[in-house]
Amino acid sequence: MPVSKKDVVVAISFPRYSKRTIKAMTYARSTGATVVAITDKSESPVAENSDISLLAPSDMMSFVDSLVAPLSVINALIAAIGFKRQEHVIETLEKLEHIWDEYDVYDKGDQQI
Repeated sequence: MPVSKKDVVVAISFPRYSKRTIKAMTYARSTGATVVAITDKSESPVAENSDISLLAPSDMMSFVDSLVAPLSVINALIAAIGFKRQEHVIETLEKLEHIWDEYDVYDKGDQQI
């Protein structure tokens, strides 16, 4: 699907920053799309290649990076967009529920195991 100036592309990358994400951002910006970065600091290559940066530091003193802060930012962004576009979200979720029912995706607790 083509990207245009009407689109917003959200790029998510944390250390070690993905070269593919940076290349995708560069492409999106070349089409005129607005690029939003979700990353750890303003000096990251992802932030430097974005129009807007949402920073979620994830500095840890261990070999395991915590993604609690980044996921909280993503959750807040999804909730805000969902609230702003409630009618569209409800329509989409209703369609998805029908598809999920048709393909028996989720256990509804009405079947014996």
